[in-house]
Amino acid sequence: MDQKWALFSFKGRLRRRDYWLYSLPVLLVTLPVFWYTSPSNMGNNQALKILAMVILFFVFWASLALNIKRLHDRNKSAWWALLTFVPLIGPAFVIVELGMLDGIKGDNQYGPDPKGRSTPTKDDKKETITIDM
Repeated sequence: MDQKWALFSFKGRLRRRDYWLYSLPVLLVTLPVFWYTSPSNMGNNQALKILAMVILFFVFWASLALNIKRLHDRNKSAWWALLTFVPLIGPAFVIVELGMLDGIKGDNQYGPDPKGRSTPTKDDKKETITIDM
């Protein structure tokens, strides 16, 4: 898989396994930045403030790109990503909708199925939670 596409592009679909494989390192980059850029640790260090803003911009962009591609895999538009910013609801939405529910089987308007599954039949349209990674 192309890392540049995964972290910077908003097009296509991303399966759950790849979502978690990219999201966890992005989170691990974020935590030290928040720790070291707290007002008590940073003081008036302008270079550190600029570096923190650059890193946090990258983290924001990468997270948004990953979330949008997962939404596309669930056959939802990118506008649903706004829900991730709502306190309490957003984290639950990310964990359940993006992190646990399987993508739509077969091709959709956002691209081919990343698992290579065929178009669903009438019986396949029931939504289920599976843990196949």
